[in-house]
Parts: sequence; structure tokens; C-alpha cells
Amino acid sequence: MRRLLLVAPGPDGDAALDWLGTLDGIAVRRVERLADASLPEADLVWAHGPAEPDGALATWLERGGRLLATLDAALLPHRLGVEPVAPDERREGVWRHQEDEFWLPEYRSFLAFPHIRGLAGFGPHPLFEGIDQGTMIWAPTEGEPYRWVAYRSARPERGAVVATERSFIHLNPERAVAWEHRVGDGGILSIGAFVHPASPDDLLRRQLHAVLRNAILGDAIPHRGRTAAAVVWPRPGPRDGGPVSVAVPALAGLDGEWLPSDSRIAITSPAAADDPWTLAGRRLLAVGGERSGLREVWAHPVRLMRDVTLRVGGRVPEAWSMRVSPDELVRQSRVDARELTERWTAALEQPVLVWELEAAGLGVAVEWTTDLRRMWPYPAGTYGALGWSRAEDGGRLWIGAAGGPVQALFQAIGGRLEVAEQVAGPGLRVRVAAGDRLRLVVIGATDTDDLQRTIAAVERRGMVGLRRQRMQHAARLGAHGTAIETPEPIVDRAFEWAKVRTDAFLAETPGVGRSLMAGYAASRPGWGDGRPGYAWYFGRDACWTAFAQLAAGEREGPRDVIAFLSRTQDVSGKVCHEYTTSGLVHYDAADSTPLYLLLVGRYAAWTGDLDFLRRHWGAIAAGYRFCLETDRDGDGLIENHRVGHGWIEHGPLGGAYVTLYLAACWVAALEALAPVAARLAGPALAEELAERAGRARAAIARRFRVDGEYALGILADGSPQRHRTAMLAVPLLLGAVPPDEAASWYDAVAGAGFSAPWGVRMIARDDPLFLPTGYHRGAVWPLYTGWVSLAEWRGGRYEAALEHLRANARLVESRAKGAFDEVLHGLEETGGGVCPDQAWSAAMVLAPVIEGLWGVIPDALGGAVRIRPYLPARWERMALRRLRVGPTSLDVVVRRRPGGMVVRVRRRHGPGIRVELEPRALPAGAVATVDDVELGAARAVFEARAEHEASFTW
Repeated sequence: MRRLLLVAPGPDGDAALDWLGTLDGIAVRRVERLADASLPEADLVWAHGPAEPDGALATWLERGGRLLATLDAALLPHRLGVEPVAPDERREGVWRHQEDEFWLPEYRSFLAFPHIRGLAGFGPHPLFEGIDQGTMIWAPTEGEPYRWVAYRSARPERGAVVATERSFIHLNPERAVAWEHRVGDGGILSIGAFVHPASPDDLLRRQLHAVLRNAILGDAIPHRGRTAAAVVWPRPGPRDGGPVSVAVPALAGLDGEWLPSDSRIAITSPAAADDPWTLAGRRLLAVGGERSGLREVWAHPVRLMRDVTLRVGGRVPEAWSMRVSPDELVRQSRVDARELTERWTAALEQPVLVWELEAAGLGVAVEWTTDLRRMWPYPAGTYGALGWSRAEDGGRLWIGAAGGPVQALFQAIGGRLEVAEQVAGPGLRVRVAAGDRLRLVVIGATDTDDLQRTIAAVERRGMVGLRRQRMQHAARLGAHGTAIETPEPIVDRAFEWAKVRTDAFLAETPGVGRSLMAGYAASRPGWGDGRPGYAWYFGRDACWTAFAQLAAGEREGPRDVIAFLSRTQDVSGKVCHEYTTSGLVHYDAADSTPLYLLLVGRYAAWTGDLDFLRRHWGAIAAGYRFCLETDRDGDGLIENHRVGHGWIEHGPLGGAYVTLYLAACWVAALEALAPVAARLAGPALAEELAERAGRARAAIARRFRVDGEYALGILADGSPQRHRTAMLAVPLLLGAVPPDEAASWYDAVAGAGFSAPWGVRMIARDDPLFLPTGYHRGAVWPLYTGWVSLAEWRGGRYEAALEHLRANARLVESRAKGAFDEVLHGLEETGGGVCPDQAWSAAMVLAPVIEGLWGVIPDALGGAVRIRPYLPARWERMALRRLRVGPTSLDVVVRRRPGGMVVRVRRRHGPGIRVELEPRALPAGAVATVDDVELGAARAVFEARAEHEASFTW
């Protein structure tokens, strides 16, 4: 039993005492002043607010006492003489939203901008046990009194900074708000800001309680017996590095043969423009341009190379050809009529890039900057000065950071490496010179153990093994995943590339986890520095991508997504929106949690894997309970208000109290989760989910159906947002809105106002709010195009659905070859977003094919599948290979014949499965037969045990 003395006057003290009374394993006594405390009777003291040091306090700490000092009490380490440097920022006032220093002009249009504050750690620390590297803990109310104590331009001299300030999407490392001091056998943890137990707004109270619980019952306060990892912010130090004495590891086996790619879907481009390219492994991302070459390399979560410059014979080569394959990139260039060949490949599982250059009779020289820049939102220079060590022969160069464990290793086979100069800020300009041929190996590591593991793996496989593993993985995606055959090669090729691209977003970061990232691009100066596109983990993006991966037969990615989102839930049960590879997480999306629940249901329907879901049932149930909490008005719909954006984050179409998009996600989640709950939690919960789904459906019809149209959202005053947008596609494709009630929307979205040859706009181009470059105001998103296609398949608008599918398929050979844009301009077929390579854009080729064109509805839990294929008018045949439902794999072939069609189903693998065939767009009176048995309807149901042929005649 831990004995706690609470020194906290006023309402905060009352609220703190009430909460402490709910904790087990603690005995609490409250006093008004430290002078009144009987320290020998306490293991821990929590001093909150103004506090004068007691003479016996220092002795008590020396003997093992622990002190939690919050708000003004954070001055105690200085007043006790423990810390010579006092906090240099003290603030006391009344909160005004208009004065929020992080409510920047670009966010003023964001009506639901959350004015929140919290703590950002630098790495794992006991203060954040169970809450990653920090959390938000205070949602200030307009007019609320507050005060804080912080270090702004100074830092503790004898203590360590545990956390700096966080706001909505900003990290402010200049304001240290939590620090710790070891004092003899005991210690002090000071949290000088944002600790307001009696704050009127309880939005973040659970998060505050989680932090305080770790301080009071955990090991957050330093003491003699603390063994848990306690990473703190590096001390400010010199920004200029220099040579250090470090043994530079050698890598063997990387001079072996480079196995050329044998991919059937490789795309060759004339490199007429500097179209972007990306190359990703699970641990590494390389980004470049067809004409400019390699631009930067990241080994999550740090940048290894930027500002890359290549010269051959002293000149910049002129690229004329680029070949993009799933497992390598090859670029051909010329210098003075002589050819240069470059090849890049990334190891599948290790943070390793290999770059090979061959120049006939010309010398090769490459320069770049290594800055070990940590992923956003941490600022540049976080790790401080960089040191380096070079092998005697110049063939290897090690670079490490003084303020952190991250490091880079470069090996030049056929060349010599050197550090050319120190660049502005922590960064080194590196040069390698070679003769006709150079192979440059680039390795990143999060610490020394990670580097040693990587080196061991590389040496075990060698160059041949690294290439073979990458090629075999690409072949597995092609030969073992679901495949299609149609009369349109671009559709077939786009489908194969979409499988490759969605798989390429499955990434891993040590200490963070493994899940799907959202988008890849080169970082940009300013706000975009430290952001290689959207190369971090997302909630909503990962779910929409995983839905499509499941449909295409992929299981690994969706499993990892469910596991990651389960593990990284907020203490409230809310699922993350963004989780950066640097370890900071944002929970500012309202749709991530219902989409996570929907993914659980979809995963069960496609795989039948209840054992996996049973291991995560606690998190699944917590997510469901969180959603229920957000229905504040009791109408059965979860709400955006004070929870986060659903899809439209800001701008004139944002700001709804509840959106139809979110409501539809909720209905679909409830219905998909019910059969899982029936098996893992019992019939009572399944019945509850079904009943709530019915209530939510009724609420949608009652609240959103206005004058024959569906509203985009409902505002806080209950009035509807009457905007016709592409967003109605989601309620339609999820089945939350009947297609026969959206006829005018279907007509409009297929017309020229919404649909361009390259995809679907958010709003029509004649809408007064239309802005062709506006993310949510008129730009074309392949995501919208895929959503609309799925909605059209469901609503019987088959030819329009097919045309929208084609629009997404054509992206595979435009701009970034083999990739799918995040956003395009609303009036021109040009890239208009951050990422030329976006996960859910690729997903919107897979899902409209499997769930749309083929109409597959899986029921692995029931051992069944429904297939409703549509054979376009000008197609004579199409095939679906290796359709995976549960443990069964099927081939389905549809071919036209006079007076009807034949659908052949063959079971390739696994047990028998009940198949329901129902081809669409058949004339009235069509008849189906199976094995010469007439069924009398355009539907055939049979047990697929071997090969079956169903004939449909009319």
C-alpha cells in the first residue's frame, strides 16, 4: 500500500482527492501546506499549486521519498536548492481561445479547431506508460483561470526534461513543461503546466488521470530502484560535430551479383518529365524523380540522405529512360553520348538501400547531406551534433548523433567516402567518388543493437539473397494473391500494381510498431520538412486500404493494422488518427474508431479468423464503448462534435455536429461487428449491436433526408448542410442509404460537373464553393472516384461505375509510374496533392473490382460467399483467380454465349464453400442451371467442392 500526502488546496485539491479515492493500492491523506505534512508517514507527496519548501523535505527525498510537484509547486526543486536554474516562464491568467498562440491563421477556417494542451516526451518514459510518448491532458474553457511554470529559454542544469508542450498538431520544444531530478535515493517529478483536475471541461480528464496514475503508482518519479527506460529530451549542446573514435562496421557479401527484375508488370518511361518515384521496404523509403534521380532516403524515423547530387565525368547526366518494377528501379542517362545505368533496390525487411551506378569510361561522384533529421513533429536538429568515423580505406563511413542513438552507415564498393563539410545546423555533406562503377549501400538504425541486427541480416543474405527475397515477395503478390483477367490490359495491370502499392505501405518502426502508412513523397521546405509525404501510420487511411487488401486476398497488412490500432488506442478507447514514426500520436478523427470496428467485422467476414480477433477483443470492446459515449443527444448516431473530423477536416464544408459519412460508418460497423460479437461475446451483445444499427438507420432517414435529398451533415443548431458532394457515395456503398433514394445524385455525379476523365471532384465545378485546388472543395481524389464507383456498382449504375474504375486504373501509367496519386487538380489532369503515391488511392482499384465488378460478398464465418458479377456489354469473358474466402480459394470465370452466359467456379484450395451466384443486369425471366438442373431463377446456389458450371439463359 503506497502512502500519499496530497498538498492541494481549493477545487483542484477536492477533485484530486475524489479521484485518488477511486485508486487501489494507495492510502491518501490531505493537508493544506507542506509544513503540515508528517513526511515520515508518507512514501510520496503530491504538491499542487503554490508550495513553500519544508525544511525536512530535502532529507526525506534523500532517504527515498518521491515528490510530484505540479503547477507552481514545480518551483520546489529550485527553492530546495536541488536545481540552480529556475524555470524562466511563469504565467497566470484567464484562457481566451483567440489568444491561443497555436491557432494560426491557416486554421481559423477550422471551426472545430481543438484548443488543447499536453505533454510530448522524447521517447519511452514511465510517465507515459500505456500512453505512448505523451498525451493531451487539458482542454481549456473560454474564461478559465490557469497558470503554469515552464522553462522557455533556459533548461534545468541538474535535472532532465521529460516533456515539452504539445498543442493540436504542434510540438513546441522551446517550452519544457515537465522535468525530473534524482535526489539521493528519491526524486522529484515536476509538471509545471496543464494539470487542472477541476477543469470545467472533462474532455481530457481520463488522459490527465492516466499521467497522474503513472506518477503516483508507477515509476515516473525518479528513485534509486527505478529500472524502467526513462528517455528524456537531449540537453542543448554544440551544433557542430566532428570526427569521433568509433569502430566502423564492415559489411560482407554486398559485392555479389545484382539479380535483374523479372517482373511482368514493369513500366518503362521515356523520362520526359521529372515525374516522381518512390521505393519502399518495411523499414526504409527512398524518393526521387525520373530526371533528377534520388532525392532523399529515410530509415524510419530518421532521414539518412537529402539534397543528393550526381555527377558523371564532372557533369550532371541527362536521363532518357526509367524502368519501374515492384522490386527495383533502373534509370538510363547519357553524358557526352556515353551511357550511365543506375539501379536502386531496398531490402524487404531491413533498413537498407543499395544504389548501383555504371558509367562507361567516366568517373562517378555523388554528394548528399546526412542530417539524421527525426520525423515530424520533432524539429530539425533534435538529436544535436553529428559525429562521424571513416574506415581507413575510405570505403565505409559511420555517422551518429550526440543526443540520441540513431545512426547511419554508408559503404561504397568501388569508391571512397569522405565528409566534405559541416552544413547549416546538424548536418554533414558527404562525398563519394568512384571510377566506372559504384555500389553504394545505405543503412539506417535506431540504435547500435538495431545496426548490428541489420548487418547480420545483410551478411547472412548477401546481395544475391537481398535481391532474391525482394523478387520472391513481388512474385508472391502476383502469383498467389487474387488476380483478374479482363479484355482491358490497363485494368489488369493497374490491379496488379495496386496490390504491390498497398503492400508497399506496410512499414515497421522499432519501438513504434508495424502497420500501413498513408502516402509517400519527398519532404518540402518549411512545414513539410521532416514529412516525407504522409509516411506515418494512420487510422482511417489504414482501414480503407485494409478493406481493399482483404478483398484482394491479402491478410498480413489487415492483421497488422488491427493489432497496431488495438495497441495504440487512447485510454478512452478512441483509435488514433495519425501516429508518426517518431512516436507521437494524434486522436483527432471521429471516424477512425468506427472504421476500426468495421475492419474487425470485414476481417472476420473475409478470413473467419476468430482466434486472432479474440486476442484483441478487449480493445475492440473499448472502441465500441468509446463510440457509444459520443452519442450525446441519444439519437443513436455517434457525433463529430468534440470528437474530431469525419472526413472533411476544415473549410466551408466542415464544422458539422454529425456528418452523414460518420453516421454511415457507424451503421456499417455495428452490422459487421454483430456476427463477431455473437461468437466472441455472446448473443446478448450481438442483439444489442443489431438493435443499435436499426436505431442508427432510422435516425439517418429521419435527420438527413431533407426534401428528397440527403444532407452532408447536421449543424449544432439542428439545421442540415445542404451541399451535394461526392461524399454521399460512402453511405451508399456501405448500405446505410437506399440507392433508390439517390437517383438524382447518381445522375449528377456521373455528369461532367462532378466527373472528369481523371476522376471525381468533391463538388461540381459549377458549385459556388468550387475551388479546383481545394482539398475539400473541388480537387479530384482517386479515393472519391473509387467510392463513387463502389456506390454505382451497388446502385445498378454499372457502366458509370466501370468508367470511374477505368479512371483510377489509368493513373498507374501517369506521373509516378506504378503508383496512384493522392489528389489531382479539379480542372487539369495534373497532380494536386502532397503525395504522388497514396495507399488508399491504390486501394480504390482493388475494391471496385472485387466488391464492384465481381460483386463479392464474403461470409467466411458462415462458410459461404456471394458472387454477383457484371459482364460489361463489350466484354466476352472475364476471370477472377484465387479469390480467398476463409481457408478456401476459388477461380471464377464468366464468358458470354448466345442467349446467355456461363459462370464456371473451380475450388483451387481449401474446404468446400457454399457459393451463391447471381449475375447482374440479366433480362427478366432469365433461368439458371447447374449440372443440368434447372433452378428457375437468375441465381444459383451450390457447394463448391470441385468444379461447377452455372449457365444463365434467357
